[in-house]
Amino acid sequence: MRNSIKKAISVCLLTGMMASTALAAQDTPQTNSAAWFGMTYRDNSVLVESAKDIEILSGSFRVEELKITEGQDPEGKNHVGQVHELTENSFTFTCGRQGSQEVAQWFNQKFSGYNDPAVTGDRTTFDQTADELNFAFVGDLQLTVKAPAFPEGCSVTFEGVAFAQGSTAFRNNWWFGQLNGQHTRDADGPDRMLAIGVDEAGNTVFASFLRGGNEVNAVSLEAISPAGTENDRAVMLPHVQQAFQALPDTGIRSELKGFGGNYDPSVNHIQGYAQYPAANGTDYALLTHSVSTAPYAHILVGPKNGEEMWGFKTYLQNWQHPGGVQSIGDYLLVPSEHDNQAHIALYDMRTLSVQELRRVETFDLTVNHKAGALGITSYKDADGTEYYLLLVAHLDGENSVYHAYRAPAANSLEQATFEKVGSFPLDKDFQGFGLVTEAETGKVYMIGLWSPSEGATFADYAYLYELNTQNWTLGEALEERHLTSQGGFPGVMGVHFRYGAGVLVTPDQNLMLYASERNTVLGSVLAINDWVSGQ
Repeated sequence: MRNSIKKAISVCLLTGMMASTALAAQDTPQTNSAAWFGMTYRDNSVLVESAKDIEILSGSFRVEELKITEGQDPEGKNHVGQVHELTENSFTFTCGRQGSQEVAQWFNQKFSGYNDPAVTGDRTTFDQTADELNFAFVGDLQLTVKAPAFPEGCSVTFEGVAFAQGSTAFRNNWWFGQLNGQHTRDADGPDRMLAIGVDEAGNTVFASFLRGGNEVNAVSLEAISPAGTENDRAVMLPHVQQAFQALPDTGIRSELKGFGGNYDPSVNHIQGYAQYPAANGTDYALLTHSVSTAPYAHILVGPKNGEEMWGFKTYLQNWQHPGGVQSIGDYLLVPSEHDNQAHIALYDMRTLSVQELRRVETFDLTVNHKAGALGITSYKDADGTEYYLLLVAHLDGENSVYHAYRAPAANSLEQATFEKVGSFPLDKDFQGFGLVTEAETGKVYMIGLWSPSEGATFADYAYLYELNTQNWTLGEALEERHLTSQGGFPGVMGVHFRYGAGVLVTPDQNLMLYASERNTVLGSVLAINDWVSGQ
């Protein structure tokens, strides 16, 4: 019996020694002359790598804040102001390795709370909080890179970046975050996040970093692009009624491909649809999607002619029903309703150049009514003052009510403060509609997209109204068009204005209407239709 016990103890000791050896092999230990309770200094190295089309030429990291488990840096080798140079593609932090909840709590508090204290860990690639961490360093990350957007090279500084280390089983696991960064992807997406930097001239730069799904000590720069000057004004039409009359009767059918994730078509479906012609020449499709099985609704985005759609979360926890949408310039407004109230959120579509979708944190319009769909434009009032005009629909069949909100456009849309200026009833519940401003007259028009039942399927109608911006009334329809959609699942679930539908004035001043089918089935393609004036 005693021999058996001795043998068991020996096996346990040998296993422990092997585990310690495996851990030690990851980083080089350093002798600690103070020998604080067996503490050992180690060179903890994190690899900073990049996607194939990006070259990192040099880099540095200046420490502005740090937290290390007590007793793991007795000689004070780490301090604020310390600069680490990127050497052999790595930054090295010299201290001991001992996990603690204290460091994790310090880290979690800093990298959480995106518009909602209940949202945690959302400024990290993992989109969650840490249980224990060995250490965390926060500071300014400077990288000089060559990339498709910077062929001559560019030096970019990302302030408030964090490198932290924890452990999983027998491996040290690194964390990456940024104080003003955002984890924008949904739960089915990769462990990457949007980071915001500035170049040497002070221009904003967007980047996407990956930490997770790669080596446990590797942070990868996946994409980087200049933000460019934001456009937050509506493109105006020379003659709205003529453009409406010039729409073709039948939509042009195409398909969106590359849907991932779990979008159960039996209980969820597409709610809204917008298109974004980006300055770089890429045309994007954006779909709002209800998701009853997750804490957040989703926004699905991808190049219209591409092979992949990306899933983003709305970041309104437990608000799972977004509505019909419209874009204005580089921005997308998304309503989400719950009971008899709603939030209107603003998203910056310029970040799609790095496969991210930034929610504008300074913007959150709360209303005391439902918001099933919205439209937005910019226009000048009779006295020459420019405004943003937002129309938000409480959809309730023939008892629907449309609420008008207005904000001065002297400052950017990101800083706009909307106030309610009026409302009007309407007997049509437009699941998708849009506002359009006429260039020559400054008049504002509303185009409503409606799909009433007709036999075994839906019929599709477009209505044109003029909105009175003095007394906020809507007269009788100026024009009515019976349009024909094609493609998608047969019958009521095919392409119709009942699902994703929207209005866009293209950069070359054409009027475009568009619609989608109800949903993808088992990750298949999604049929869409476009109606473009003059085509």
